[in-house]
This record gives sequence, structure tokens and C-alpha cells, in this order.
Amino acid sequence: MLNDIFGLGKKRKPGMPSRESHSKVVSAERFNEMIAYYTGELKSRLDEIKRLKEENEMLIKTSLKNASRADESNLHVKKLQEEVRVLKEQSATKRQD
Repeated sequence: MLNDIFGLGKKRKPGMPSRESHSKVVSAERFNEMIAYYTGELKSRLDEIKRLKEENEMLIKTSLKNASRADESNLHVKKLQEEVRVLKEQSATKRQD
């Protein structure tokens, strides 16, 4: 009785979706036109993805170069600040003498 209520024991085969079972037959010419259209769409999207990928790679390289230059500039600024500090100390010691 529980098997009947819960549907245990009986396995149903999944049927075709209603959309597919009621679809109309398409001529071979129309099918080929659809394939050609969607193939063209996919190719154009792949080309766009390729272009965007190249653009992103270029931006990443530019960003890395700029970051490298910024790091070099910061290092140079720190060196100059250290030199200024040392020179100030030297001038302060000379004044005290």
C-alpha cells in the first residue's frame, strides 16, 4: 500500500518534453540556414572574446609596468629622503660645533 502511495517500486521512464514532442518538422534548407546563422553568431562572439582577452592582457601588462615604475619611484624617494635626513643631521652637528 505504501508503495502505491509514494510510487515506490514503479520506475517511470522520463518522456520527451512536450515542446520537443509537439515541434514541427523543419526543412533541411531552413535547418542549414539556422546552423549557418548560429555558427556565424558563435564565431563573432568568439572573435569578440578574443579581442577582449587581448585588450585585458595589454591592460595587465601596462598596469604591471606602471606599478613597477611606481615602486622604483617610491624607492628613489625613500633614498632621497634618507639622504636629506643625513644631510640635516650633518648640518645640525656642524652648527653645534
